[in-house]
Amino acid sequence: NASFAVGHVALLDKTSFQLDSGEKVGLIGRNGAGKSSFLKILTGVQKLDDGQIIVQNNLKIVYVPQESFFDKDATVFDTVAEGLGEICDLLRRYHHVSHELENGSSELLLKELNELQLEIEAKDGWKLDAAVKQTLGELGLPENEKIGNLSGGQKKRIALAQAWVQKPDVLLLDEPTNHLDIDAIIWLENLLKAFEGSLVVITHDRRFLDNIATRIVELDRGILRSYPGSFSKYSEKKAQELAVEAEHNRLFDKFHAQEEAWIRKGIEARRTRNEGRVRRLEELRRQRAERRNV
Repeated sequence: NASFAVGHVALLDKTSFQLDSGEKVGLIGRNGAGKSSFLKILTGVQKLDDGQIIVQNNLKIVYVPQESFFDKDATVFDTVAEGLGEICDLLRRYHHVSHELENGSSELLLKELNELQLEIEAKDGWKLDAAVKQTLGELGLPENEKIGNLSGGQKKRIALAQAWVQKPDVLLLDEPTNHLDIDAIIWLENLLKAFEGSLVVITHDRRFLDNIATRIVELDRGILRSYPGSFSKYSEKKAQELAVEAEHNRLFDKFHAQEEAWIRKGIEARRTRNEGRVRRLEELRRQRAERRNV
């Protein structure tokens, strides 16, 4: 029974959602339906107006928004390693010292590098270091480059890499293929197919969605509706639903037109009309007005 509104518009209207382990959910809906707000609610960034979110203990949820903003003076390695917690500062410093030593040896720097190596080893940090480097290599990102020198597509890759190295249990992605080239999209597809955690993704890339989603959830007029299977299966089911709805609306409009004609017959009809039928016509008018405003 989750509810959330922006102004007078209900983006979530007493609806519910459950994400199971290993599920890959494609979240779809019209622009402005509230998809991005829903992801923020799942992360806890945005609060519900009513209802509650129940999250399993110690679950690591990582969210990648449509646009990520980074320190333009930070290096690629520092930015991607940012989400690694306590070990992050040690790895950052190690890479900075290593880079400085490339420009000339120094006894103090060598001593610091040795101390950093020992501390990283004691904290089993080399696995994380290797994971960052491997991810950067797969995405073609230069680890010592400054963020401010990168393109929009490279920054999107950094946001995805930063999320991935954190080893999330739940990954929330908002338009992850924006700004990506074909090679990066293929890399992301393969990554998500092999991902053992749970995924919720918003994307307008229907082919990408068809390749990774195991369930489609549609957000429509504040209600979340679930469709098992791929986007193609959803499209077939949705087409059937729309055909049924169109037929229902046709019959409704036909009946409404007949009732409107009856009440306009004139003096003779007004003498014989009953109040119950008038009230029913008023209800038909209300329902029709609501449907036209959707």
